[in-house]
Amino acid sequence: MRVIQGIGLAAIVFSLSSVRADELKSGPEKKIGGAFDVKAVTGGSAGKTFCYV
Repeated sequence: MRVIQGIGLAAIVFSLSSVRADELKSGPEKKIGGAFDVKAVTGGSAGKTFCYV
């Protein structure tokens, strides 16, 4: 049981050490242009189309 926990801990430490903060990126690299239409499929507005800018 301790061997399995040790292997799991080693795997977590290895995976965390291989990821660097400077490699992580959030969001799109370029701007997304224009408005887009979204159709609601659930809730009180189901079936209605909305325009997001």
